[in-house]
Amino acid sequence: MNDGIQYFGQDEYSRILDQNNARARGLSQTECERILIDAGASYEQAKNGSYIYIHHGNHLKATHRTTQDEYDRILDDFNARNTPPKECIRHLEGMGFSYGQAKTAVYKYRVSRNLVGKRY
Repeated sequence: MNDGIQYFGQDEYSRILDQNNARARGLSQTECERILIDAGASYEQAKNGSYIYIHHGNHLKATHRTTQDEYDRILDDFNARNTPPKECIRHLEGMGFSYGQAKTAVYKYRVSRNLVGKRY
């Protein structure tokens, strides 16, 4: 059964939103969601795709790569044990890592240090 929902990745969401000048026009997340839904995405896909586009759009492509040991060193130096995960992700993005790299590195860091589930 085809429900009409298209399945594509963040690159495609970004392409569609760029095509509609979403960033230049300063569209809200709701407006971006509507564009993606009109292009065939489900509500959840549109919500996630537009959030990443708006909040991590400049960090979707990696400028370099490193090992988990290096991420751990960077995060230790940043005091990540006592810093909310979102701030740790932003710190790594600011160093040139993509959103996906940063999110994965922070998650692995937190798991290895038994920090998953810790509240800030």
